[in-house]
Amino acid sequence: MRYVKLTFLLGVLFACTKSEEVKNILVFGHAGMGLSMDNSIYHDNSKEAVSLALNLPTSNGVEVDVRLGADGTLWLYHDEWLEAETNGEGCVSDLSDQDLSNINYRTLKKEKLVKLVDVLSLLHEDQQLFVDLKPVNSCLNERVDFERLKEAFEEQLQGHENQVKIICSYEYWLNELAAEYEVLYSTDDVEEGKKMIQKHPGIVGLVIRNAVIDAQDVTWIKQQNQTVYLYDIRSLKGIRQAYAKNPTGILADDLRNALEERGYAL
Repeated sequence: MRYVKLTFLLGVLFACTKSEEVKNILVFGHAGMGLSMDNSIYHDNSKEAVSLALNLPTSNGVEVDVRLGADGTLWLYHDEWLEAETNGEGCVSDLSDQDLSNINYRTLKKEKLVKLVDVLSLLHEDQQLFVDLKPVNSCLNERVDFERLKEAFEEQLQGHENQVKIICSYEYWLNELAAEYEVLYSTDDVEEGKKMIQKHPGIVGLVIRNAVIDAQDVTWIKQQNQTVYLYDIRSLKGIRQAYAKNPTGILADDLRNALEERGYAL
């Protein structure tokens, strides 16, 4: 009986320690309330989805996908082609603000495309916005103009620079962006990611798919004084697996369950 009680107490202590680690992990909505989630109320990257995610109790913020429009305005949109999810055609990079403002998602609520500036004002003081840069104009099969992209950020962040982190998957933009903003490199290759944080000390960490990284690699990255955020976390099982790796934060597709599992925010 004494052995059983001791085993039980040790189990409780272990669970409490693990729980405390989980409580320190930051939680962000992936593309608002989740990317391509059938049970989501609103379409990903819509103003409605971002607003709901930011207003859930204890949410640390959201991640959004951003593309540069023809007029130099930053717009939220994930896919390469507008016809994939909307009533529009072509690419964000080729259309004017007027054209983009008239496009809506093919959903019951028909949410409109939204500008980055229109979601910045939704941030609470203690929240952050991860901006995942989409660098390619698929209609022309070329990268967008980097100088115009930098000008757009300078003009449109509207004093929210301290609340914005930029996610970039294109190595040759990292150093210039990191000179002005907090930048994370996005990759699906752990070894490549490790090389990048050593090669580009100005960046602040990695954003990487949950399935391709283990707890040991997460620990190694954090030991380099870098942050690591996991994404593509679409189920309760995936949430628990991600938390067990003790990353800096997660970009959750099931935000409500992720917040409930964590318990509370910093």
